[in-house]
Amino acid sequence: MEKTVYIFGHKNPDTDSVVSATAYARLKQLQGFENYKAARAGHFNPQTDYIFKKFNVQSPKYISNLTPKVEYYMEDECQVVDENKSVWAAIGEMDSSHLRALPVVDKDGKYKSLLHYSAFAQKILDILNPENKVSISTSIGLIIRTMNAQPLIVHNQEEIFKSTILVGAASDDTFSRMLDEHKSENIIVITSDREKIYEACIDRSVKLLLLTPGYMLNKELKEKAQQNGVSVIMSPYTTSDTVMMIAYSTPVSLMADPEIQPVHPEDTISKIRQVLLDSPIRRLPVVDAENKVIGIISEHDLTNEPNIQLILVDHNELSQAVEGIEHYKIQEVIDHHRIGPLSTTYPITFINKPIGSTSTIITTLYQEAKIPI
Repeated sequence: MEKTVYIFGHKNPDTDSVVSATAYARLKQLQGFENYKAARAGHFNPQTDYIFKKFNVQSPKYISNLTPKVEYYMEDECQVVDENKSVWAAIGEMDSSHLRALPVVDKDGKYKSLLHYSAFAQKILDILNPENKVSISTSIGLIIRTMNAQPLIVHNQEEIFKSTILVGAASDDTFSRMLDEHKSENIIVITSDREKIYEACIDRSVKLLLLTPGYMLNKELKEKAQQNGVSVIMSPYTTSDTVMMIAYSTPVSLMADPEIQPVHPEDTISKIRQVLLDSPIRRLPVVDAENKVIGIISEHDLTNEPNIQLILVDHNELSQAVEGIEHYKIQEVIDHHRIGPLSTTYPITFINKPIGSTSTIITTLYQEAKIPI
């Protein structure tokens, strides 16, 4: 990710300091470096405020300090998934993009929960536990899309409902008694070549009759299913695989972890560090003021260099610099004051001339680049 380079004057900015930062940032942008931004650590004095208003120039971004914050370390390229997509589709996106977590959002893009493999594994095991009654929340549309099934008759395709799953493998009489025991529930029946079971399901108006490959309803049963509001679809999978695929058709919102709360870009690293370490996957979503996901921060991100660097103008002593400067790499210094005790562990561009203002040095840089001011 391209780093933002902030150009700062000293923390109690005078006109020369702020004008130099603004003009040098503009020079960099004219040279094709859009990631260079003017910044200020203090407020304008009346003279400086007058000049910026007089020439209708936008004032530099106000950043009171550079205490390490989430926005300086987070990954701002972040995939999200709609809460109404199936968990099968969401897991597919995670696999194809090699993601360990995927924020789940509502239709407005606002954060709801975080899908990660630990949460998914626990919830899918609960669903498929043979000691539990198999009951899941899904919709007929999600089932069709998850298993690429063929719809024959469909009612209320996108309605989410909680269902009991029954496999039509018992004798006709036994299975009819099973249906009667669950008659107050939304029932999904999975079966193959069992016409008596088809008829029993349609007579009792089950929610969905799911046929395994190669079997169809006759015309009479198809018409009765339509009249009784029974949806009928054909699965491309065997009975056992179809049961599992229905579990994967659950909306991702029900499989994700709602306990993982987001952080904000302005939160300090010291504030969120323990929350991050307590997260089961050492990752947290980052949201803006409207609760919309703008990125993710991980424990590993904190070991990387921050995504900002600095240029200092009109000063070269750390005592005059914005608070927190010691956490970041300084690219350049442009100044007309005495040289103080500043030192770096790497080479930088350092321009210092005994002239009246730093703005004069910036002007010569425009001239050298043959770029009009």
